[in-house]
Amino acid sequence: MFSNSDEYEMALIDERRAQGRYNQSSTRWPMVMLIGAMVVVFGAGPIFG
Repeated sequence: MFSNSDEYEMALIDERRAQGRYNQSSTRWPMVMLIGAMVVVFGAGPIFG
């Protein structure tokens, strides 16, 4: 069916995209959590430093 693994991977990804599995998530929580953690770390530096 597929002559190599690259063709298989591309077909698998195309199929999953068609099913809607790889849609961009509309949630921004990971970025918000990262920024919050950075603020905590850089804010705690002068207090304990």
